[in-house]
Amino acid sequence: MFEEIPYKKPLIIGTGGGNDIVSATLILADLMRHGRKADLAGICSPGAWHKYDGKEEQSVNLVTKNTIRYRASRFIKYISFIDSRVPGLLQKEGIDVKVFNLSLRYGTSKLIEGLQNLIEREGYDGIIAVDVGGDILARGKEDSTILSPLMDFSTLYVLSKLEIPTTLIEFGFQTDGELRPKGCEEILKELKDTGILKKILEINLKDPAVNIYKNVYHGIENIRHGHTAAMTFRTLEEKENINTIYRARVQIDERKWYHEFPLVLESKYFAKAFLIDNKELAKRRILSFPYENPLELYLKTKLIVDTKTEMDMVYSRINIDNADYILWLGLLCPQINDEKRMDILKFGLGRVYPNADLSILWHKDAEFLPSDWYKVYIDGFVLAGISKSLIVGAGEEIHKII
Repeated sequence: MFEEIPYKKPLIIGTGGGNDIVSATLILADLMRHGRKADLAGICSPGAWHKYDGKEEQSVNLVTKNTIRYRASRFIKYISFIDSRVPGLLQKEGIDVKVFNLSLRYGTSKLIEGLQNLIEREGYDGIIAVDVGGDILARGKEDSTILSPLMDFSTLYVLSKLEIPTTLIEFGFQTDGELRPKGCEEILKELKDTGILKKILEINLKDPAVNIYKNVYHGIENIRHGHTAAMTFRTLEEKENINTIYRARVQIDERKWYHEFPLVLESKYFAKAFLIDNKELAKRRILSFPYENPLELYLKTKLIVDTKTEMDMVYSRINIDNADYILWLGLLCPQINDEKRMDILKFGLGRVYPNADLSILWHKDAEFLPSDWYKVYIDGFVLAGISKSLIVGAGEEIHKII
């Protein structure tokens, strides 16, 4: 299926976290079946922190069974992480490769440097980025229904700056519920007209690589079922449009809220893989930009397009006078209705202390803040907390970021 990709030893990267690293095993298995060597990588969510054999994540990390993920509030809570299962699941399929995690914690320059060093050390001659669903293709405000853009567009930017060739493979188009049919048509026309779309390949359901992909997915689905992967498998088997319902989730600690919307998967995209020029795409995407830390990534993305992201309702860190403080990110996307918005913000703000030191909300949500909290308004945001000096210092740091 993918043997015409010219790289002899590529690094294959799942671009968006979640099941993308699992989906990338389809390309890995297919290339290795045709005698290629390859390794695999996934992206660490900027909404969580990770440890590798007891050590805090660096820009590039080797995944082992002792890889763990946790939330960064004042009270650390460990959470499931499918990447640590992937090496063992691949070994069961007779595939023994190195699996890496790429971290956004130290910014794009550090990750570019770390990846370049990895490429030279391991002798890779190309990078294959794999996205399932299509969110990495989103244009910005024209496609404001995207749900998790931070990791995809960070990967798009970082790979565009590497010294070796990079190819983006997109399949399972529309299955993540993030792009609407009209947007999909417009984006594919743009990519064809500009020459960024290089080729459309067919995915053969009977190919052994598809079976390996399914086996790896079934090995992690008890941890992370995922709408996207499940719907992608359906699109490999069915011939007619699929009408379904997508449930988008907002979560604070163990409490969850959902909002649903109808989703049409168009059969004209089923079982197709789109080969895309990663570097040229990055030049045309406003959400593909450099940054120094995840907080800068988050706030700048929110100012470009107010959509749901991987960092909504989680804790981040902000450095003030060489000290780290915990910041609760309460920026809700407009798809949330007013009743749920009120409930989510009241619940989240009620847990700021002692989990965090301060919070950040949209201006329009300042009414939900306790009246005795100190507040600073900055470019559409409001910073709030009980310590005036901390809020003033945080405000100065946010000004530097945006």
